[in-house]
Amino acid sequence: MSRTTKILLLAAGIICTSAGCIHRTLRIETDPPGADVWVNGDDCGRTPADVPFVSYGAVEIFMQKKDYATRKEVARLRPPWYAIFPIDFFADVLYPGKLHDRKTLGFKLEPLAPADMKALESRAEEFRRNAKEFLAKERERLGIPEPTANTLANE
Repeated sequence: MSRTTKILLLAAGIICTSAGCIHRTLRIETDPPGADVWVNGDDCGRTPADVPFVSYGAVEIFMQKKDYATRKEVARLRPPWYAIFPIDFFADVLYPGKLHDRKTLGFKLEPLAPADMKALESRAEEFRRNAKEFLAKERERLGIPEPTANTLANE
């Protein structure tokens, strides 16, 4: 092997081993903090959460915290200029340094309104009435007699 070939192979080896890369991190913050968060169905802990990601595009974010409304969002992560084809080849393979792309998304969680107990009781009573009417019609349609105290006690 000639001396030139050895130098070229050594140079190629150095370039390949010292090639940089792009580290990508998505930071999710909520107001108030401490919400459980899932990104694309993967549990990522509690906010503020730092989540590594590989590719850009749409991500589904699901946030949940006690006494706050659950929130589901779809966010679009746009690549920086050095991660767009064909520049990304040079940034990932040939650039000797390391690049860090950090995206931050912030969400406000809304407190849950206290339950209106009178409205809830009213809806429950309406449901009971509708269920009794439905069962009576079905018994009549199918020819099933009304249950008596004796049949209920035997069951």
